[in-house]
Amino acid sequence: MQLDHLSPTRLAALVLALALATPAARALELASADSDATGATLSAPPAFPDTAHVPNGCHLSTLTFLTKLLAQFPQESGEPLVIAMHNDAGARWNHTVAVFSWRGQTWCRDEYFGVFALDCSFSQKPAGGRLATKVQVALDRHAKSVLHGSTANPLNPPPTDLSNEQKIQDVTAAARMVPFSATVYWVHSGKQNIPVAFFRPNSRQIAVYEPLHGTCLAECSLSDDAKVVSLVATKLGYHVDGVRAEVVSPAATLVASSR
Repeated sequence: MQLDHLSPTRLAALVLALALATPAARALELASADSDATGATLSAPPAFPDTAHVPNGCHLSTLTFLTKLLAQFPQESGEPLVIAMHNDAGARWNHTVAVFSWRGQTWCRDEYFGVFALDCSFSQKPAGGRLATKVQVALDRHAKSVLHGSTANPLNPPPTDLSNEQKIQDVTAAARMVPFSATVYWVHSGKQNIPVAFFRPNSRQIAVYEPLHGTCLAECSLSDDAKVVSLVATKLGYHVDGVRAEVVSPAATLVASSR
């Protein structure tokens, strides 16, 4: 397991390397317009708004969006992109958006502000840091236009503290929203019992969601999910005394757990 590649998608206090196994980008100039499931022609891509939001859930939202988009429009391609956001007070944090093709052009999709064009062809979009910078500027501009001059700052940083009850609710919601089979685990750390959601985006990758740190990703060959969760929790700074899975039905509500 390459824990040196582990990274929260929104960085709270950790500086770790992000490792994403994403499909190769394919530039397609489509001769005809795309249609939705009903056959209606779409001039802009669907945003597939989330039915629920969780703190630091941008990467979960992005994965869910891309899964829906590429299932309905398999001729397109896309991948998550981590950008560095900041607000008027100078606070900075990492944020994940989707960058994807739509009829040969480059588009982006944000968890809260939907889809917006990047004004370049998908085959000629910038690479690396230049792409991230272009998306940061475009998202800031798009978010402010969506708010129509509101004084509210659309780029508020994620929370730094949550009650245990809120963490439980958020982890349960995250486990239900991702388009993968997910399991809720309890990480026992001293007198704390910390809930996290574990899932595998693909056969080579693991993901762990924890509300204050976001979604942690790693390339991993271990098949022992509980062991993986323990290693991730240790990397996040917790002293791990034990890990156990929580059996959750779709209608269940988690309550505070004790050892």
